[in-house]
Amino acid sequence: MLALTVANLKMMARNRHTTLWSLIFPLMLVVVFGLFSNFGGSNPSLAVIDQASTPQSQALVKQLSSISFLSSEPDQQIDDVQSEIESGTLDYLLVIPENFGAGGQTPPTLTYSSNNPERNQLVVGAISNVIVSSKIAESQADDGSLAALVSTEITVQNVSFFDIALLGLVSLGIMTSSIISVAVKISTYRGQSILKRMLVTPLAIWKYFAAEIAAHLLLALVQAAIILAVGVFIFGAQIHGNLAWIFIIVLLGSLVFLNLGFILSAWANTPSAASGMGNIIAMPMLFFAGAFFSTTSLPWILPYVAQALPLTPMLTALREVAIYDAPLWQVWPQLAALGGWIAGTAVVAIKVFRFS
Repeated sequence: MLALTVANLKMMARNRHTTLWSLIFPLMLVVVFGLFSNFGGSNPSLAVIDQASTPQSQALVKQLSSISFLSSEPDQQIDDVQSEIESGTLDYLLVIPENFGAGGQTPPTLTYSSNNPERNQLVVGAISNVIVSSKIAESQADDGSLAALVSTEITVQNVSFFDIALLGLVSLGIMTSSIISVAVKISTYRGQSILKRMLVTPLAIWKYFAAEIAAHLLLALVQAAIILAVGVFIFGAQIHGNLAWIFIIVLLGSLVFLNLGFILSAWANTPSAASGMGNIIAMPMLFFAGAFFSTTSLPWILPYVAQALPLTPMLTALREVAIYDAPLWQVWPQLAALGGWIAGTAVVAIKVFRFS
């Protein structure tokens, strides 16, 4: 079986389709996300809650919109400030008190996370300057000087968008190569009657499939290692968790997608059909499972549908372990979900697989 596994690895290395989907395409996306994360991106968001609703407070809100590097959104309703800021959904929240500009002594309060100290200093200074220049700041600091703004910092772990997206890119590479490569390869073998011929050879058929799965699992580990290395050493991503636990999650997720590839190969009559069916399954799952963007804002029942996808527990477990340094046993619900998917898809794959 070891010789079969090695032979499969050699064939995958020589296959341009496998190389594209397993390494080149995910690495291209790592570079794109890394460049946009480090050199681009949108302006930080500022939500403003005007509790005063006076001419002075309204004038302040209008002046805040002139800060070019902030995306100001006045009159926002925030249900859970700490949760919004910790998750990165909101960058800054400015609350203008009821007595602002009416002789009161309470200054506006700006709440933000500790995630970006340099940017925080810039934003606090810019908003303070706007308040002072408006000549309506009336509160006093402890030393008797004018206190234009009170800052409240929420301490959070330093997690960037690229850190989150990098684990999505790992999942992308594993999912697409597992589903599409297996489906294309098996449909090709079936079309050339190779599978049928295997049945009359001395080779035990289970050894062939075991070698095929082992080769793809090794490829998944190599994929994950290369993508993580590029993200960490070139673009400065932060990986805090145990690499061994990360690779265990990678193997479990890869088993699910390999089974899906075997299932699709039973219905695909040609390699092109297998590739198309694989993309139809993989691409929507990639975005609806939250690989790059949060799914909580999706309409209707879509957030619940996202939780039912096999990629979702894999992504959640990877991020909890890799970014937040959670131990493997802490993500047991996600591991149990992956185990259920492995068992369920294996049963279906065995039932529907055909040799001719």
